[in-house]
Amino acid sequence: MKETPTQLSLVKRVEVRFSEVDSIRAVWHGNYVKYLEDAREEWGRKYGLGYMTIFENGYYAPVYQLSMQYLQMATVNDVLLVNIVYCKTIGGKIKFQYEIRRESDDAPVLKAESLQLFTTREGEFSPCAPDFYVKWQQEHNI
Repeated sequence: MKETPTQLSLVKRVEVRFSEVDSIRAVWHGNYVKYLEDAREEWGRKYGLGYMTIFENGYYAPVYQLSMQYLQMATVNDVLLVNIVYCKTIGGKIKFQYEIRRESDDAPVLKAESLQLFTTREGEFSPCAPDFYVKWQQEHNI
């Protein structure tokens, strides 16, 4: 997943803690959702589209759809590299693709994709991209 003019990316480093593995010493599947969220938050800070920016502009961006494909096990003390890539979309949504690799051997651990929808503070879906988001896209040549 390479950054292009229409895709902005970053890599988040995660060290697997003992509390994140299950009885068979594998990272519990629900913790991968946290790793993706951590990457989204860091991406938002880096590119100026964090949750507080969205909120301050009168919107929320809840996750509407999340798909994950588990490829290999990760365990305690593994260092994982969470690569997040912003994907260009049309309308009131934000889409990301992710790839998690184990740092020690570059083995692919998980692939994922998320879709967030803009909603008003009253909970109504905004099918059109909010003005602040259109401006953000223009500023980033998207």
